Amino acid sequence: MDPQRNENGRPDAVFGTPSRRAVIGATAAVAAGAVVGGGGLSALMASNDPLTDTPHGRGDATGAYAADDVILSMCNNCNSYCTIKVRVADAADGPQANEGATSLVRKIAGNPYSPLNSQPYAPAPYDMRPEDALSPGDGMARAGRAASGGMICLKGQAGIQLAHDRFRITQPLRRVGDRGSDQWETVDWDTALDEIVNGSPALGTPGIAEWYAWAPKKQVEADVALVESGQMTQADFDAKWANTLIDTKHPDLGPKSNLFCSLGGDRMFLIGDRLTQNGFGSVNNFNHGGVCGMTGVMANVRTHPTTNHKRMYADLDHCECLIIWGTEPMTANKGPSWLAPRLSVARERGMKLYVVDPRQGRSASKADVWLPVIPGKDAELAYAMMSWIIANERYDAAYLSVPGKKAAAVIGEPTWSDATHLVAVDLPNAPIVTAKVLGRAGEAGANGEALKDDARFVLVDGELAEADAAEGPADLLVDAEIDVHGAPTRVKSVFQLLVERVGERSLEDYAADAGIDPAVVEEVAREFTSHGKRACVMSYRGPAMHANGFDAVRAAGYLNFLIGNHDWKGGHLAAGAKFAPFEGRYDLKTVPDAHTGWGIPITRQKTQYEKTSYFKQDGYPAPRPWYPLPGNLSHEVVPTLRAGYVYDHLGALFIHRHSLVDSTPGGDRLADVLGDPGKINLLVSFDVEIGDTSRYADFVLPDKVYLERFSQESIYPNQQY
Repeated sequence: MDPQRNENGRPDAVFGTPSRRAVIGATAAVAAGAVVGGGGLSALMASNDPLTDTPHGRGDATGAYAADDVILSMCNNCNSYCTIKVRVADAADGPQANEGATSLVRKIAGNPYSPLNSQPYAPAPYDMRPEDALSPGDGMARAGRAASGGMICLKGQAGIQLAHDRFRITQPLRRVGDRGSDQWETVDWDTALDEIVNGSPALGTPGIAEWYAWAPKKQVEADVALVESGQMTQADFDAKWANTLIDTKHPDLGPKSNLFCSLGGDRMFLIGDRLTQNGFGSVNNFNHGGVCGMTGVMANVRTHPTTNHKRMYADLDHCECLIIWGTEPMTANKGPSWLAPRLSVARERGMKLYVVDPRQGRSASKADVWLPVIPGKDAELAYAMMSWIIANERYDAAYLSVPGKKAAAVIGEPTWSDATHLVAVDLPNAPIVTAKVLGRAGEAGANGEALKDDARFVLVDGELAEADAAEGPADLLVDAEIDVHGAPTRVKSVFQLLVERVGERSLEDYAADAGIDPAVVEEVAREFTSHGKRACVMSYRGPAMHANGFDAVRAAGYLNFLIGNHDWKGGHLAAGAKFAPFEGRYDLKTVPDAHTGWGIPITRQKTQYEKTSYFKQDGYPAPRPWYPLPGNLSHEVVPTLRAGYVYDHLGALFIHRHSLVDSTPGGDRLADVLGDPGKINLLVSFDVEIGDTSRYADFVLPDKVYLERFSQESIYPNQQY
């Protein structure tokens, strides 16, 4: 597939639709014809200009309302969490009244006080009176509309439909017949809660209280140590813990409280952290991240280990060259309310725009060059660009040569990288050269303090030096030998390893795999490196949602490092505005008499297989994969239950703001487990309507939409202020 370009003399489209220039040209011709003919749109505009002050509205409605008819809140329809202005009206009386409603949502707009919702203009000053900022006035008849506040995207405006959905659940539902049969009966709250806790005679499902048990980790581990030392028999251990542990032969699986599992959406602090982990004492608490973009999150976190920054966003207000990689800021992402206007303004002032996306979305249609990469081949495209940048020495050598914070301060860099840090390529597992590797941990360092185990080293003019102590540049391209415990050991710098890795194949090979013309790769790489630090790759879930997603996002991120744009105007936003949402007047973190969850999660996440009782039992290979690093692997819950390893059932599964069926490829294939009470003894869904996953529940409890509840949220960290 050829790249699509919006420039004179270059192809615009290949899908049988007219080019943008052709459409504009046709429109101009139609308009000219209308002017010549004395009618059409131009005549209508001349005789009835909607922007004049002449009243032209119909009826006597003014659209006016007061500031006290407005509630300032936060949208939850995506996790940008834009601030919103909600216009409410008293619920109607009589037969037209909404049952149980105290007020009706009439309009959702952006909060005019927020910079998120006022782009590309300044927000209303914080000292402006609400009466002035929130009241629309009475200009409906003149202007044909009422001032509605700041910008909000279509998803945000759809909050009205969510709140007043005619299919909303208003009472607890209990299934009738088999799971998934879509047959329900209403029950009162007391009945629903009693049967969830104590068991349902109508359904034959066990209650949580029938099997729940918890014990402190230290007590169990102490007895395990006694068994291993021969001071306690296995039979005595079994007798003591049989009613508490899931499996006394595998005590590291944890207590029976882990048979309670919670699946939720974003921001699971209350239900996840407080209720599941520290209330029920279960480790099986998962949000949507595993099916949403965990590979991309972890790639960015590992790329920025000192800040754990999770995203890759650009300072659009000052950027001169932007590569949008696998995301759609004009219509999605985080989100249209603040990204789309800024992107439009940036293009208007001349910012170069390149879009990497298999499909031509709205952003790609506005780009200088669209690069339709083959899905799953994003890393190859990034390596093709790096191949040209390295071969032509278009990288920022001064930035990459900075080994630590002290050296960065000397040349005015806000950040630094590990490009000069040494790797002992001859030693097992090729470790970073640290004080521990060198056998120098505890020795006095350059500042007189004892060197920590993880203190890193570089070469400065060929001599070994502490990375953090260096006040100038370190050697960037290193392939040398140093002494490690009296033996010569070959070391290479991280940048040297990258150069060698990129050089394993040619630019043409990488480009061919990615499906992009090498000449286009060269053009984009040249432009990207022609603006100093005012260029940026902005990436999100596109390259992440593949088996190689972690490496693909890392590869795209390397391009930002090569030009040293982190925390520079026009470059990469390596941090975001934050606050401590759980701290202050109220202690939201502490759970009185908490039962802290411990044990092996059902997903086997963040657990090293070799340290478990299952490794002692099965050795290699394990029956199913273990995941020592990632978390929130919600997509692994059902396959684990199907396989019966290491959990063969759950006592209870609670689902809140999450749909396994809709967020899993081929989600209908989960029905065999979701519909099996032997695998999931009790399934409870909190939902606003009967969804594709909640239809398998034993009980569906009516949830509140975000407009109806108090909650703890924070603005998504993608702002530079």
